[in-house]
Amino acid sequence: MITLIQKNQQLLLLGVFILLVVVVLWVLQSVIIRYGQKVLNQVPTCWTVLEQYFGKSKRLTRLKNNYPKLYHASLQRLTVQHFYGLPLTVLFLVMGYILALFFGLVEDVVTSDTIVATDFFVSQQMSMLSESPVVTFFIFITSFASTATTCLIVLLVCILCWVIRQPYILVGFLIATLGSTIFTFLSKLLFHRTRPVDILLFEQTDSFPSGHATVTVALYGFLAYMAIRFSRNFATQVRIAVITVFFSLLIGLSRILLNEHYLSDVLGGYLVGALWLTVAISVTEWLRTRDKIDWQISWSVTQVRLVWLNIVCVLIGTSIYAEFYQLPLLI
Repeated sequence: MITLIQKNQQLLLLGVFILLVVVVLWVLQSVIIRYGQKVLNQVPTCWTVLEQYFGKSKRLTRLKNNYPKLYHASLQRLTVQHFYGLPLTVLFLVMGYILALFFGLVEDVVTSDTIVATDFFVSQQMSMLSESPVVTFFIFITSFASTATTCLIVLLVCILCWVIRQPYILVGFLIATLGSTIFTFLSKLLFHRTRPVDILLFEQTDSFPSGHATVTVALYGFLAYMAIRFSRNFATQVRIAVITVFFSLLIGLSRILLNEHYLSDVLGGYLVGALWLTVAISVTEWLRTRDKIDWQISWSVTQVRLVWLNIVCVLIGTSIYAEFYQLPLLI
């Protein structure tokens, strides 16, 4: 038994990691479904109490009297009554935070021996799984973020938005997909980082950041955002978000396991995707405030069937791509 574990140590650790992620996400989902709605319902009340408290502050009163324009401008940034207030402020803060994380990661990749050593160590461990049966499964998973599958999904989403008569959703959708893709392409040219030595699938592009990880967050993240906005059930919205996070982690893990990328490449891709997803959501919510998008539409049976047909098409297309294009590339 001990000998068997030693021979399959990396595979065992992989299984434990995936199981741990599933357990954590399941617990998080259960907690949010049980208490999340109650917390969200209390947010407006708590915010009103805070406004009343700060409204009585002597320092804020002096600020209001001495600098009325600055006071009212700051107050507008914190109001929850419209999108241009607190929602937009939070989105800008999120974008700034993601950018800071990305530039910090870039600095570490360029100058830090620690993160490079970690990348090499993880890559060496993944190399020991090159003959494992799980490789075929992860090739199928990684194909969901391929260029072919991405183009197919973009086409299907365009058709769906035309059928449900919500074309302005495509503005944010295309910002997420095209913006993240172009940014990643330019970043690869700028950093020119070579891929791991023991790569399993032949690739011509550079390594940092991971294009698959970027597309995973930007593309599937926006699809999840669409599904959440169209859904009217809180539990369903939470499940959609959790499934998307798990799916994104699987694709990122597939890039590392197949030695297509280093760990830091995948993390960089996640950050780039998150940045453009935030930009896309900001634009989409702005269009909603101008009555260009209606999330409260009634779905007909035909439209629902079209959604499921699109999902089936993506599954079939991805399977074909993995079988006839990706698998033959195994080195």
